[in-house]
Amino acid sequence: MARQVRALEFFCGIGGFAAAVRGHDVEVVCAFDQNLSAIGVYRHNFPEHEVRTGNLERITPDDLASLPADFWWLSPPCQPYSVRGRGADLDDPRARSLMHLLDILRQLPGELRPRNLALENVTGFARSRARRMLLACLQDLGYRIRECTLCPTELGIPMRRPRYYLAASRSFLAAPDPVARPPMRPLADYLLPEAAVDPRLLLPAEIVERFGNGFRILEPAADDAYTTCFTAGYGKSLMHAGSYLRCGPGVRRFAPMEIAALLHFPADFRFPAGMSLRQCWKLLGNSLSVAAVRQVLRQFFYPSTGEDEG
Repeated sequence: MARQVRALEFFCGIGGFAAAVRGHDVEVVCAFDQNLSAIGVYRHNFPEHEVRTGNLERITPDDLASLPADFWWLSPPCQPYSVRGRGADLDDPRARSLMHLLDILRQLPGELRPRNLALENVTGFARSRARRMLLACLQDLGYRIRECTLCPTELGIPMRRPRYYLAASRSFLAAPDPVARPPMRPLADYLLPEAAVDPRLLLPAEIVERFGNGFRILEPAADDAYTTCFTAGYGKSLMHAGSYLRCGPGVRRFAPMEIAALLHFPADFRFPAGMSLRQCWKLLGNSLSVAAVRQVLRQFFYPSTGEDEG
């Protein structure tokens, strides 16, 4: 990059975007979220970043004018566009914050609008009224737009998590790197040593006996093993929330740090002491694939190195 990029990270969660740009010439000027648990994890891992807590529906043009940035990252709530959220789209109150940010984008003077912008959401967003309003706003303001769906399995990561991505620029979008589709890495590369596994992850034998036929139970050593998408309900919902692992004593859930590794958070990423397994799983289920975000950001920030960092 010719100069350091100043970025705002909206709906920052536990810091997926911050992790994706770490080590590159990108300064996260400020991160925003209203989930206090997510903010606690973010601050624990990125203490150098300013973080503001609160509902983005209350942010004003003056607030953002005081934080000049040439890149906006947005990962708004997915529930309005997901099957579990009943696909209420703009009728869901959780869609209001994104619409409010679009209103602010229109109100900002041209010199204060970000040169580049990117957004991540579930694939259902591609069929939403919210997307149509987003595209109309960006086109009216002179942004070039590129959209795609990307799954970590396309990057050689043994985890299904397809997501919609949008990249928009008022200047230039580099041609996206063709996804090389490298061979799938073994699932075992992402797992903790068995001796380090928390015994609380083990499922009761009666649960496995009763529901096991409906579980996706993976053999850790299988070359073709890949997980389904881990949702915020993992650890609460037995079915359709993520995969399980066969282990010596029986069948267990994935540890939070194993899911964080599959999402390609850096090796030094940690949850603050005192967070429950359920809290960690919920935050990870609401997070994003750092590797997929890096792939999208290469259109703006840095060329492909041929391999994923972290």
